[in-house]
Amino acid sequence: MNSNKSQKLLVQLGEDFRRLRLARNIAQDALAADAGVGLSTLKRLEVGRGCNLAALVQLLSALGCAEQFESFFAQLAGGVTGERADPADQRRRASSPRKPAAE
Repeated sequence: MNSNKSQKLLVQLGEDFRRLRLARNIAQDALAADAGVGLSTLKRLEVGRGCNLAALVQLLSALGCAEQFESFFAQLAGGVTGERADPADQRRRASSPRKPAAE
């Protein structure tokens, strides 16, 4: 994804997050305090400058949306049924690039 698309996605995410917060009638400072993140982190997110994943999870948890966020990523990973695969069967990392065969 190029940086222009990434920026548009961050702006849209920020706008959506702001709408969600306002729909619940929660002030920025109150949400930041409840989530345990800095007010500047929340403001950066809402204006489309992003934040780290840990802060996003904390903010979503404070809004009561962490479960939906978790199931969204489970669906992306192929867990559409909502059931988690056995951790022993899950890949831990991507394969290494293959070295060209020596002639």
